[in-house]
Amino acid sequence: MRLERAWFLAHGAETPEGLPHGGWREVGLPHQWTLEGLEAEVGWYRLPLPEGGPRRFLRSFGDYYQEAWVDGVHLGRHEGYFFPWLLELPPGGEVLLRVSAPKEPLGVWPRIKRQIKGVLGQHDCRPGGTTERGQERGTGGLWGGVEVWVREEVALLGLTHRLLPRPGGWRLWVRLLVDALRPFREEVHLRIGPENFPGEALEKRAVLEGEGGRGWREVVWDLPEMPLWEVWERGFPHLFRLEAEVLGASLSVPLGFRTVELDGEGWLLLNGKRLFLRGTNIIPTQWLAGYTEALAQQDVALVKEANLNAVRVHAHVTHPAFYRACDREGVLVWQDFPLQWGYAPDEAFAQEALRQAQAMVEALGAHPSIYLWCAQNEPTHNRHTLGPLLAAGLRAADPTRPVKEASDFREHPYPGWYWGQVRDFLALPGAPLPSEFGAQALPRAELLRKVLGEAAWPPNWEVYAYHNFQPHETFRVAGVGLGNSLEEFVESSQGYQARLLQFAIHAYRRAKGRVVGYFQFMLVEPWEGITWAVLDVERVPKKGFFALKEASSPVLLSLVPYRAEVEVGAPPLQEAWLISDLDRPLALKVRLFLEGPESLPLWEEGVTLAPGEARRFFSLGELWESPLEVQARFLPLQEALRRLPPGPYRLVGEAYEGERLWSRQVLEVRFLEPILPLGVAW
Repeated sequence: MRLERAWFLAHGAETPEGLPHGGWREVGLPHQWTLEGLEAEVGWYRLPLPEGGPRRFLRSFGDYYQEAWVDGVHLGRHEGYFFPWLLELPPGGEVLLRVSAPKEPLGVWPRIKRQIKGVLGQHDCRPGGTTERGQERGTGGLWGGVEVWVREEVALLGLTHRLLPRPGGWRLWVRLLVDALRPFREEVHLRIGPENFPGEALEKRAVLEGEGGRGWREVVWDLPEMPLWEVWERGFPHLFRLEAEVLGASLSVPLGFRTVELDGEGWLLLNGKRLFLRGTNIIPTQWLAGYTEALAQQDVALVKEANLNAVRVHAHVTHPAFYRACDREGVLVWQDFPLQWGYAPDEAFAQEALRQAQAMVEALGAHPSIYLWCAQNEPTHNRHTLGPLLAAGLRAADPTRPVKEASDFREHPYPGWYWGQVRDFLALPGAPLPSEFGAQALPRAELLRKVLGEAAWPPNWEVYAYHNFQPHETFRVAGVGLGNSLEEFVESSQGYQARLLQFAIHAYRRAKGRVVGYFQFMLVEPWEGITWAVLDVERVPKKGFFALKEASSPVLLSLVPYRAEVEVGAPPLQEAWLISDLDRPLALKVRLFLEGPESLPLWEEGVTLAPGEARRFFSLGELWESPLEVQARFLPLQEALRRLPPGPYRLVGEAYEGERLWSRQVLEVRFLEPILPLGVAW
């Protein structure tokens, strides 16, 4: 039974004896007090308990510590926000929960943190960013709500699985969390049914037995060949539901038949075939209580609209609805453990982190969309102590998925933002799998005025900084212009982000093979911030979203200009590439042309691609080296370029398969009046 309402009081009392009688108010569940404007660290909840059954269990998701009392008796304490507290309840009509998410003292925070909350505890995309105010607007509360489960003496409390291929089919390792008051021998009824497509169900009955107490029990189930779960661009994500019933109590989890592994060159093999990962990072929200199934479906639809097949849940565990949507829609998930930057170096913290890492696998491991576990994001002094330990724990808990010790700074290239310039992406920083890159961009002016008020324009930089804006990088590295109005500032900022993303992704995709994928940073703003996201907090696209979408097309036409400015008569194009991530051959028609003071067709021919091929089909250098009879074909074009009037032009490329336009790229190029009279043609 899910509890819909509770009585709530924000109060710092350590025990019920310190609580006042008045001041309680009714709230809906799930609940986080920050969403009501409270800057508290402790919240108390009074929850009515239903009667029934010989045993009752509380299942609650709270951030970050939970303690419980019934009739004044202390029942226990739970640490960790993203996995449930499963607590047996004694007789009584009400449970009292103390939920605390205390700010960590400066000196402990930010470098030796103890709360395992990742970006929900410290990040440059949360309120206050990396300033001393970075713990404001915390995430405490019963974000996932509360259920009360009625059970028999042998209680089914958890269900997950591991899936292994075998000749001619699959071997399913079913794991059931059982809490028994006595030694037991009971029947479990298992069922596998299709969830997002029509089909027949499979059933199995098995015997569970063991001693009293709480622990995991296993059933092995051999299955025939089954329809595969695939990413959306390669097939259909056939999704099943595994159900288990013991003594009338049932639980269910998702199940998808697929294999994931990494080959020796770093490629992801999904169902035995290489997949180029086109991904983004996501922090859907800072406050999980406000996230819904509808928002999750919208976010995953936007991932697919951007032509992405993968998403990295960045340095936290997010709302269960997001994983369910990825399962249904065929989007792969790289899952980070919630460690962001530095943490306490002692053994006690390492042991708690190890416990929670294994709990993450049990909580999320049934989702077929999750293909990889990562132990830390951008670790500092913990890199070589926590990383190996947690990776070993993750591998032991789940031998069926790849595991990374960390997503390191070396995999997070930010030329054109923190260092260097955009053209440094030509060196493929972060290869073979850059898992962060990008630039900040302001959201639309209307939203900035609503959020920042009078501080929006002229800019109050202290307020902007609280909302994550980075002025040094914006003005002194990226060279973004402030302009004469907020609208001009937004236009300049969004334009820069879009150009950087287009340039970087095209460079990575032309290097397919040396690069096996990418994860842009990031998809959506998790609060009213000014971040690297390409969608604002209301899911309105910035220009960068369209650049990400165009550059991430499964079939990409990529043009390399000769220069941004050329003299009349000079060639506008250095190279032209076609890149396919599809697992079928393609016959494409390619058109290249100039638009400007005059329009000029440059090239129109058919190009064939093998499955997954990246091919350079035009090179200016190779043309110069070609036989004279080949060069002669281009003489009319040379003469036409010499007759162009100077001015700004757009170099446009289009790639069609039949009537379908797969890819269109537009580059700005300016033709200048020659300094010297035109001489020998190029």
